Amino acid sequence: MGDVPAYRSPMSMTGNSYPVARSTGRCAASGRAFEQGERYVATLVEREQEGVLERLDYSVDAWKQGARPAGPGRVFASWRSTFQEHPATKKPLLGDDELLDLFEQLGEATDPRQISFRYVLALLLVRRRLLRMVGSKPRTADRPALMLVLPRGAVPEQAPVEVVDPGLDEAAIAEVIEQVGQILATGD
Repeated sequence: MGDVPAYRSPMSMTGNSYPVARSTGRCAASGRAFEQGERYVATLVEREQEGVLERLDYSVDAWKQGARPAGPGRVFASWRSTFQEHPATKKPLLGDDELLDLFEQLGEATDPRQISFRYVLALLLVRRRLLRMVGSKPRTADRPALMLVLPRGAVPEQAPVEVVDPGLDEAAIAEVIEQVGQILATGD
Protein backbone atom coordinates (compact mmCIF):
# COMPACT_ATOMS: atom_id res chain seq x y z
CA MET A 1 0.00 0.00 0.00
CA GLY A 2 1.49 3.36 -1.04
CA ASP A 3 2.10 6.23 1.31
CA VAL A 4 -0.85 8.57 1.62
CA PRO A 5 0.32 12.16 2.04
CA ALA A 6 -0.67 13.65 5.38
CA TYR A 7 -3.11 16.53 5.45
CA ARG A 8 -1.18 19.79 5.24
CA SER A 9 -2.26 22.87 7.15
CA PRO A 10 -3.02 25.88 4.93
CA MET A 11 -0.64 28.23 6.74
CA SER A 12 -0.22 30.49 3.72
CA MET A 13 -3.93 31.24 3.64
CA THR A 14 -3.68 34.25 5.88
CA GLY A 15 -1.41 36.39 3.76
CA ASN A 16 -3.84 39.30 3.50
CA SER A 17 -6.24 41.10 5.77
CA TYR A 18 -9.42 42.04 3.96
CA PRO A 19 -11.38 45.20 4.74
CA VAL A 20 -15.02 44.70 3.73
CA ALA A 21 -17.39 47.55 3.00
CA ARG A 22 -21.02 47.88 3.99
CA SER A 23 -23.71 47.48 1.38
CA THR A 24 -23.96 50.38 -1.03
CA GLY A 25 -27.70 49.88 -1.03
CA ARG A 26 -27.72 49.38 -4.81
CA CYS A 27 -27.83 46.39 -7.13
CA ALA A 28 -24.43 45.96 -8.80
CA ALA A 29 -26.12 44.71 -11.99
CA SER A 30 -28.80 47.36 -12.49
CA GLY A 31 -27.74 50.23 -10.22
CA ARG A 32 -31.25 50.29 -8.74
CA ALA A 33 -31.46 51.31 -5.07
CA PHE A 34 -32.75 48.61 -2.73
CA GLU A 35 -35.95 49.31 -0.87
CA GLN A 36 -36.19 49.06 2.91
CA GLY A 37 -36.63 45.37 3.84
CA GLU A 38 -35.78 44.07 0.35
CA ARG A 39 -33.88 40.76 0.19
CA TYR A 40 -30.65 40.75 -1.83
CA VAL A 41 -27.56 38.60 -2.43
CA ALA A 42 -24.27 39.97 -1.07
CA THR A 43 -20.99 38.73 -2.52
CA LEU A 44 -17.34 39.07 -1.65
CA VAL A 45 -15.17 38.96 -4.78
CA GLU A 46 -11.48 38.24 -4.45
CA ARG A 47 -9.54 40.44 -6.85
CA GLU A 48 -6.18 38.75 -7.47
CA GLN A 49 -4.32 41.81 -8.72
CA GLU A 50 -5.41 44.05 -5.89
CA GLY A 51 -5.37 41.44 -3.09
CA VAL A 52 -8.66 42.69 -1.69
CA LEU A 53 -12.20 41.46 -1.26
CA GLU A 54 -14.72 43.67 -3.03
CA ARG A 55 -18.32 43.61 -1.84
CA LEU A 56 -21.00 43.60 -4.53
CA ASP A 57 -24.72 43.27 -3.83
CA TYR A 58 -27.37 42.02 -6.25
CA SER A 59 -31.14 42.10 -6.18
CA VAL A 60 -32.61 38.62 -5.88
CA ASP A 61 -34.19 39.00 -9.34
CA ALA A 62 -30.88 39.99 -10.95
CA TRP A 63 -29.12 37.07 -9.21
CA LYS A 64 -31.80 34.61 -10.39
CA GLN A 65 -31.37 35.93 -13.94
CA GLY A 66 -27.65 35.13 -13.78
CA ALA A 67 -26.07 38.46 -12.82
CA ARG A 68 -22.65 37.79 -11.29
CA PRO A 69 -19.55 39.87 -10.57
CA ALA A 70 -17.71 40.86 -13.75
CA GLY A 71 -14.01 41.14 -14.37
CA PRO A 72 -11.08 39.16 -13.05
CA GLY A 73 -11.46 37.50 -9.68
CA ARG A 74 -13.66 34.90 -8.10
CA VAL A 75 -16.55 34.87 -5.68
CA PHE A 76 -15.00 34.18 -2.27
CA ALA A 77 -18.36 34.01 -0.45
CA SER A 78 -22.00 34.97 -0.84
CA TRP A 79 -25.02 35.20 1.45
CA ARG A 80 -28.56 36.51 1.45
CA SER A 81 -29.41 39.60 3.43
CA THR A 82 -32.19 42.11 3.96
CA PHE A 83 -31.55 45.76 3.19
CA GLN A 84 -31.86 48.13 6.12
CA GLU A 85 -31.12 51.83 6.02
CA HIS A 86 -27.95 52.60 7.95
CA PRO A 87 -29.23 53.32 11.46
CA ALA A 88 -27.80 56.06 13.65
CA THR A 89 -26.58 53.43 16.11
CA LYS A 90 -23.86 51.00 15.17
CA LYS A 91 -24.94 47.50 14.22
CA PRO A 92 -22.91 44.53 12.99
CA LEU A 93 -22.47 44.30 9.22
CA LEU A 94 -23.91 40.77 9.35
CA GLY A 95 -26.66 39.50 11.62
CA ASP A 96 -27.14 35.95 12.85
CA ASP A 97 -29.11 34.80 9.78
CA GLU A 98 -26.50 36.22 7.40
CA LEU A 99 -23.67 34.57 9.36
CA LEU A 100 -25.43 31.20 9.21
CA ASP A 101 -26.03 31.63 5.48
CA LEU A 102 -22.35 32.52 4.96
CA PHE A 103 -21.35 29.44 6.99
CA GLU A 104 -23.56 27.24 4.78
CA GLN A 105 -22.29 28.85 1.56
CA LEU A 106 -18.71 28.02 2.56
CA GLY A 107 -19.65 24.38 3.21
CA GLU A 108 -18.44 23.21 -0.20
CA ALA A 109 -15.27 25.30 -0.15
CA THR A 110 -12.01 23.68 -1.22
CA ASP A 111 -9.80 26.77 -1.03
CA PRO A 112 -7.62 26.61 2.12
CA ARG A 113 -8.41 30.23 3.04
CA GLN A 114 -12.15 29.64 2.78
CA ILE A 115 -11.85 26.43 4.83
CA SER A 116 -9.96 28.32 7.54
CA PHE A 117 -12.43 31.20 7.41
CA ARG A 118 -15.36 28.74 7.79
CA TYR A 119 -13.69 27.03 10.75
CA VAL A 120 -13.22 30.30 12.65
CA LEU A 121 -16.74 31.36 11.68
CA ALA A 122 -18.04 28.06 13.12
CA LEU A 123 -16.22 28.77 16.38
CA LEU A 124 -17.86 32.20 16.50
CA LEU A 125 -21.29 30.69 15.80
CA VAL A 126 -20.75 28.16 18.61
CA ARG A 127 -19.83 31.00 20.93
CA ARG A 128 -22.98 32.90 19.90
CA ARG A 129 -24.95 29.68 20.51
CA LEU A 130 -26.22 29.55 16.94
CA LEU A 131 -24.36 26.26 16.49
CA ARG A 132 -23.73 23.57 19.09
CA MET A 133 -20.56 21.47 19.04
CA VAL A 134 -21.55 17.81 19.36
CA GLY A 135 -18.27 16.04 18.72
CA SER A 136 -15.13 15.77 16.66
CA LYS A 137 -13.22 13.32 14.48
CA PRO A 138 -9.44 13.07 14.73
CA ARG A 139 -7.15 13.69 11.77
CA THR A 140 -6.22 10.65 9.71
CA ALA A 141 -3.64 10.19 6.97
CA ASP A 142 -6.21 11.02 4.29
CA ARG A 143 -8.53 13.43 6.10
CA PRO A 144 -8.12 16.50 8.32
CA ALA A 145 -9.62 16.68 11.80
CA LEU A 146 -13.31 17.56 11.84
CA MET A 147 -15.49 19.50 14.27
CA LEU A 148 -19.12 18.30 14.35
CA VAL A 149 -21.82 20.93 14.92
CA LEU A 150 -25.59 21.20 14.88
CA PRO A 151 -27.68 24.33 14.40
CA ARG A 152 -29.62 25.63 17.39
CA GLY A 153 -32.97 23.86 17.57
CA ALA A 154 -31.87 20.87 15.47
CA VAL A 155 -33.97 17.72 15.76
CA PRO A 156 -32.28 14.76 17.54
CA GLU A 157 -32.01 12.64 14.39
CA GLN A 158 -30.38 15.42 12.35
CA ALA A 159 -26.88 14.55 11.15
CA PRO A 160 -24.15 16.88 12.41
CA VAL A 161 -22.42 19.28 10.03
CA GLU A 162 -18.72 18.51 9.53
CA VAL A 163 -16.38 21.50 9.75
CA VAL A 164 -12.77 20.96 8.66
CA ASP A 165 -10.26 21.88 11.35
CA PRO A 166 -7.43 23.28 9.22
CA GLY A 167 -4.87 22.91 12.01
CA LEU A 168 -4.08 26.60 12.27
CA ASP A 169 -1.44 27.81 14.70
CA GLU A 170 -2.13 30.75 17.03
CA ALA A 171 -0.78 33.37 14.60
CA ALA A 172 -2.89 32.06 11.72
CA ILE A 173 -6.01 31.91 13.93
CA ALA A 174 -5.40 35.51 14.99
CA GLU A 175 -5.22 36.63 11.35
CA VAL A 176 -8.40 34.75 10.39
CA ILE A 177 -10.17 36.17 13.45
CA GLU A 178 -9.12 39.63 12.27
CA GLN A 179 -10.63 38.93 8.84
CA VAL A 180 -13.86 37.61 10.37
CA GLY A 181 -13.88 40.60 12.72
CA GLN A 182 -13.69 43.01 9.80
CA ILE A 183 -16.73 41.38 8.23
CA LEU A 184 -18.59 41.51 11.52
CA ALA A 185 -17.38 44.94 12.56
CA THR A 186 -19.80 47.72 13.23
CA GLY A 187 -19.85 50.54 10.76
CA ASP A 188 -20.13 54.29 11.23
